[in-house]
Amino acid sequence: MPRIQTLILAIALLGLSAYVGILLYANHFASSTHADIKTWQQNRAVPDKESWQESFDSIQAAIKYDPNNPEYLGDEAQLYRYKAIMSDSRPSKAIAAYREALAKYQHLLTLRPSWAPYWSSIIAIKHELWEYDELMIKALRNAARLAPWFKANQRIILQAGFHGWAFIDAETRGVVDQTLERAMLLQPKLTIRLAIEQGFGDRVKPYVAGDEVLQGFYGEELERVKKEKKKVKR
Repeated sequence: MPRIQTLILAIALLGLSAYVGILLYANHFASSTHADIKTWQQNRAVPDKESWQESFDSIQAAIKYDPNNPEYLGDEAQLYRYKAIMSDSRPSKAIAAYREALAKYQHLLTLRPSWAPYWSSIIAIKHELWEYDELMIKALRNAARLAPWFKANQRIILQAGFHGWAFIDAETRGVVDQTLERAMLLQPKLTIRLAIEQGFGDRVKPYVAGDEVLQGFYGEELERVKKEKKKVKR
């Protein structure tokens, strides 16, 4: 091999090694944040300010070296969602954090436009902000289209759809109804509970007809919600 070709190959290998090293370095920081988020999710916990900041600093370091990594950007967006619900977040700070998370998910959709969890995350944030605008409608429809049988996806679509029923159009209501039908096949009891809590018990009633177990559960949930409402009024 001519000397010049050997030199070019050596430079290329050196550059590749450096690039791989950078990616590994970024992953070192990101893995710490990812583990934190997984722990908080499993324990249904909200991080304190110090833990949140440590995780945020780590993911920022990872993004610095690998700025278009969807996994890192997704964890960053999730951290902003945690920031919105942290105990020291005032309403204005919570809204600002949700806005940051929303912007992150919208950017992620430019990288992975067909990734259903991003759409469902937008639904969840818009639901918290009580915004039933064009983006919310688009998110409801896309989440249902891309992952119709994903249980977590079904729950957020139904929760947001029932909650904002008066603000969504007929086509989107149809999307919610179709999701309800699928959810009653996959997770009937959770769906019955959600519908009754949201004041939409009548919409699941036809699905429990002829099923003694579900009819009994439906009745129990109606009574539970009635009792809880009476306690609130006292």
